[in-house]
Amino acid sequence: MNPSPPRSQLNMEHYPDISRKHSTVQETLSRTGTPIYLCDPDILTARYSALDQCLGDNWRQHIIGYSFKTNYQVARSGILRQAGAWAEVVSGREYRLALELEYPGRLIIFNGPYKSDIDLRLAIDEGALVNINDQDELDRLIALTDSANIHCEIGLRLGCTLPKLGHSRFGFSMENDEALTAIERIQHNPRVSLVALHTHLYGDTDEAGIYGHAADLIGKFARDHLADFPGSLRYIDLGGGFPAHTPKPKSRDTWAPQEIDVYIRAITDSLRRYFPDEQRQPTLIVEPGRYLACDGIILVTRVIHVKQRGGNQIVNCDGSISMVPLTHYIPQIIRAYTDDLQQRTGHESPTIIYGSTCRENDILYEGPFAETRPGDYLVHYAVGAYNSNLSPNFIFEAPGMELI
Repeated sequence: MNPSPPRSQLNMEHYPDISRKHSTVQETLSRTGTPIYLCDPDILTARYSALDQCLGDNWRQHIIGYSFKTNYQVARSGILRQAGAWAEVVSGREYRLALELEYPGRLIIFNGPYKSDIDLRLAIDEGALVNINDQDELDRLIALTDSANIHCEIGLRLGCTLPKLGHSRFGFSMENDEALTAIERIQHNPRVSLVALHTHLYGDTDEAGIYGHAADLIGKFARDHLADFPGSLRYIDLGGGFPAHTPKPKSRDTWAPQEIDVYIRAITDSLRRYFPDEQRQPTLIVEPGRYLACDGIILVTRVIHVKQRGGNQIVNCDGSISMVPLTHYIPQIIRAYTDDLQQRTGHESPTIIYGSTCRENDILYEGPFAETRPGDYLVHYAVGAYNSNLSPNFIFEAPGMELI
């Protein structure tokens, strides 16, 4: 297992400041106990504001959709909704969650590879932006509009081969007849109008040039194949995938995430070549999750017992790897604090931190770590993306989330 990066290599200013929020954190922990996710809403709103400002500086009209699949507890908190984010959902379950949270259909972007007929009809009736993923889904949508005698506006998810990423399994390929055939079917159907083109770069994408390349391919495709270009195109949706401030994923040889403006400028510079007239530019949509939610959330667990074995400090906490399953994907940043939330510093010794399940491989951390005592708190940083959503009620209840 890769250890957490050395303390000297980490910029902890990206994460919740335990000392600055000492009294709030202490009160919350005394009320909730551990394990518990703690979310600093100031960090989430600051990320949203930075992205919103950057988009506004570089493109005439834009929309930020929050990716629900990243963290449902953040969606339920309303933090990003209040900041102005739309809902980006990828299933009927998530769509209904957005409705439960009082998003009107016109503020929902519906993506994903599987939408039932019931889901499609609901989204169409409520005016959501539905990005169709494949030919079968387009067939079903056309059949629905014919049988109900209704008109709808849709987007298409497009796929292409990108440097270092290859060709996604999702969407209509721009490299064969898939995308062109879909567009021709839509253009000859009076009940369906194509108003959006969508793509999405999957995780581990830290190179801004790849975003620029994807935007260039979308712009060129729109110019070459859409009738009444660019007037008929109302939205270009570049998805999410923007990195947060985490250590290097274990799958990567290098890792150099940039600030968000670098990625947005790469996208807008490419698109501007195809949409030079600001008055005719489509609205640019981005759908971040990790960038918005990852860094502002910590998991707090508590040390149960400590022992020495084979030259290692063996620490057992009341959390588990099922609460931070991305431990298998990316090294964790963990710090020890006393029961009155003073950080333990000084001498570090070889340490293995285990969770409290009965799995031998319930290992949360392995590497140099401060000498720790029972009753100490362990703060797991940068855990806001996907961990909560992937955490089952395995042996223990999945942790809830509190705002600090």
